[in-house]
Amino acid sequence: MTFLIKTLVMWRKFIVSSALVAAAAMAVVSLLLPKWYTARTSIFPPEPQGSVPAYAEFVQSLQLPLFGGGGVGAQSATIYIDILMSRKVGEQITEEFGLKRVYGSSSVTEALGSLHSHSTFRLLENGLLIIQFEDRDPERAASVANRFVELLDEFNQELNSARASKTREFIARQLEIHGRDLQRAEEELRVFQEQNQALEISEQVKSTLEVMSDLTGEAIALEVEMDILGQYASESSEEYVDKKERYDEILGQLKKFKVNSARDEEDFVRSFFPTLDKVPEVTLDLLRLTRRVKIEEKVYELLIKEHEKARIDEARDTPTIQVLDRAEIPEIRSRPKRKILVVLGGLVGFGWSALLAVMVTLWREQEEQRGVVKEIFGPVLNDISRIFRRKK
Repeated sequence: MTFLIKTLVMWRKFIVSSALVAAAAMAVVSLLLPKWYTARTSIFPPEPQGSVPAYAEFVQSLQLPLFGGGGVGAQSATIYIDILMSRKVGEQITEEFGLKRVYGSSSVTEALGSLHSHSTFRLLENGLLIIQFEDRDPERAASVANRFVELLDEFNQELNSARASKTREFIARQLEIHGRDLQRAEEELRVFQEQNQALEISEQVKSTLEVMSDLTGEAIALEVEMDILGQYASESSEEYVDKKERYDEILGQLKKFKVNSARDEEDFVRSFFPTLDKVPEVTLDLLRLTRRVKIEEKVYELLIKEHEKARIDEARDTPTIQVLDRAEIPEIRSRPKRKILVVLGGLVGFGWSALLAVMVTLWREQEEQRGVVKEIFGPVLNDISRIFRRKK
């Protein structure tokens, strides 16, 4: 340690001079390097209507360079990063901003590689998605960053519209089916009541029947909605879980009436008359027919609401992304980091000159030690050499 300190002190002028020269050289180099500007925008990714599998199918159609089958189970927000990295998005940005010419690329694929190397997409723990793009032109840097957001919103609207269209078509078919069922049930009840005009249901039974029919109708409508979601969503998706919880809640309420299934007609009737053999068949028929009408009315009513909702979603063109900070034209370069380069150059110069000083000092000391040995033992070695020459 003492040797090192002495050496550094002895060579201090050389070391300091070398560090200053290296720092100055790095400062000159940093002035000659091209300036790069980074534009930054932050957004809250839209919540997908459906689930990851639906988005996975859409994302794969974009010819993603990084997307694989394992991405299906990833968080939905990460799929938006895959969309931003897709070839479809990249080609559109490359064409709009002439990046093939800007980067001097010989092909679109080469230009896409340069585009992705200057793009950064980061998902923060709070769900915020950060989009950064660097370019030598600060205006182009901001424009490209904002264009990424616009394209993401466009593709998200496209997906939502396609999904809403399929949902609307599915519900329309269900409406047609249940509409016919409702007409048939109403007609059967009308004919039955005309044939049995004296037969009536008590007000208490009517009230209970109304409640149970509404619950049963809602349960059946939820089954239809879960079937629709099953085309897009997994059973673990938030929307599916919400509907399943409501469905289970309704079944729990029906069990209070001793009804174990939303579709079991006999179970429903037995909840009113535990001992069916003591009840006139005509009364049971009236109860069954009334139940069918009430249930079909409820199902049809709920499906109409869902159909209208899907129709509105299909036509909706409002933004699906919340932009927290829009990319502004950067005024300060992001690289080269001149101060860091100068400090780094100074440290390299200091380290190199200190190492050189230590090596030279050690070499000199070894030379001096060899000179002392030669001075002490030189005469003796000469005498021995002369003795051997005489004997010969």
